[in-house]
Amino acid sequence: MAESKKKLSVSLIVGGDYHDLDYVRHRLLGFLLEVPNLRTRCFENFDDIEGICNSDYLITYTCNVVPRPEQVPHLRNFLISGKRWLALHGTNSWLALNENKEWFTPAGHEEYFELIGSQFAAHPPIEPYAVSVIDDDHIVSKGCDDFEVVGGDELYYMHMFGDFRVLMEAVTQGEARGFAERKWSSGITHPVLYEKTIENGAILYCSLGHRRGHWDMEPLTNYYKKEELGAWELPIFDKILRNSIKWLQEK
Repeated sequence: MAESKKKLSVSLIVGGDYHDLDYVRHRLLGFLLEVPNLRTRCFENFDDIEGICNSDYLITYTCNVVPRPEQVPHLRNFLISGKRWLALHGTNSWLALNENKEWFTPAGHEEYFELIGSQFAAHPPIEPYAVSVIDDDHIVSKGCDDFEVVGGDELYYMHMFGDFRVLMEAVTQGEARGFAERKWSSGITHPVLYEKTIENGAILYCSLGHRRGHWDMEPLTNYYKKEELGAWELPIFDKILRNSIKWLQEK
């Protein structure tokens, strides 16, 4: 893409629970710095919704951070106006523990998840799994081959809403132990990367990108024994993120 003389802006929201947010923020800022005319404003939540939506683009990586119901129309109007939103990993997550100490998705925020096109429900234990590229006629998936998530990541089992274009998918990898929605049919596919058009704008959602360090599970534990590195170690994930940033600027 030729360098533009026009300055552009992106709002980057990285915040929430149970993830190495410092690492993620650092890596995403590094990718954004590769675009010389792009300037980034960093946020931890949706509180400054007007400031967030004043940017040309939006990128989110969150867990248990969602907009208040009255803020969702701002995001919808952001998209209707022709802007684009890259939503990563736990952006579609809203979780709590029930009386059986199982993770579940409390009621609420339905309008937000319907706008995104999905809501996280559960994931099986973190293990390597295969991702299939089913649509390579897209700027993000173009030139990508099927790949294995070596080292593992969280394969999201999700509830889907509305019409969307699936670019990459994976097959059920067994029960989601520790979640209220534990049992999922074997052999069914789950979107890993999809695009959802909202009038003149669009959302690109990618479930890859889990990252957890030793100090990221408070208040459940002060020290988490095993680091979980996720897809961030894979060159193909670098390619997906770089292509996704190109997608933001495509129009």
